[in-house]
Amino acid sequence: MRFSVLFLSLLAFLGSPAAGQGVWEAAARLDASRAGLGVVIHDGRIYAAGGSGLTDPRDEFESYDAALDRWFPETPLPRGLERFGMTAINDRIYAAGGYARGEDGVAPSAAVWSWSFAGNIWQSEAAMPAAKADLALVAVGSSLYAFGGLTDDASVFVFDPEARSWETIEAPAGVTRRGMSAAELDGVVYLAGGRLDTETVIRVDIYDPETDAWSRGPDLPAPRSGAAIAVLDGRIHLLGGRGADARETLQTHLSWQPGEAAWREEAMLPAPRTGGGAAVLNQQIYLIGGGSGGGFLAPFTALDTTDVFDPASE
Repeated sequence: MRFSVLFLSLLAFLGSPAAGQGVWEAAARLDASRAGLGVVIHDGRIYAAGGSGLTDPRDEFESYDAALDRWFPETPLPRGLERFGMTAINDRIYAAGGYARGEDGVAPSAAVWSWSFAGNIWQSEAAMPAAKADLALVAVGSSLYAFGGLTDDASVFVFDPEARSWETIEAPAGVTRRGMSAAELDGVVYLAGGRLDTETVIRVDIYDPETDAWSRGPDLPAPRSGAAIAVLDGRIHLLGGRGADARETLQTHLSWQPGEAAWREEAMLPAPRTGGGAAVLNQQIYLIGGGSGGGFLAPFTALDTTDVFDPASE
């Protein structure tokens, strides 16, 4: 059963004259606490996989039934993954890259796996052209796009699920940063925040795969990386993340609709959160997992919480 945290949301709303309306509530907890997990939605059900562990990335895979307000175990990932890319397309979930345990310890991976909703099994797919971790995987049309990673290599990997093959396209300098938030809206990809080398950025990049054109959106109000992202009613929401020095975990919640001049503040999160995942279900945003600390502290501060944002009268 959910319980309201209206009081916290009301305080956040009153504390900022630009804040949007909305209420945060708590929902059922994950079976395992984890940050840096992957979250997708398919056919009215939310799926959460992987995340950080105390020594190794985790392989848990769970699904959420909103009617029952309960998480159910699913077939675990073939290997533990953390800060990887995950999305759904063609009745399959794809998990790409991320940190994984190998012969030389935990390191970035190029491996790709897909999970069949019909068969409830994971299968190996063609590996990415290079290893990437702390990346974003976005489905647009009939293709998957892998953005970002540990270094700015000016490369975006594009996967054709039918041909089961990858190609590489070029991106402007500074686009392929790590820890950025990526979402698709009306066939266009929006990339917000992230880190370049040791700098957390405020830039927002926009990519139209149909025309292969790049442009810029309005900068974020402040540097941010590791934020969860969701699209609700044409608005892009950024939830939590880390601040400029990557040591501060943020409680702030921003939103923006293409065409607007600037981002606006929304009702703050119930608590600081970074490295969580987000999905939209029943006109509400579900913020899942994450941690209250960044960097190497993530496994020690990982959360099992599920918080739900209802925009109310928006």
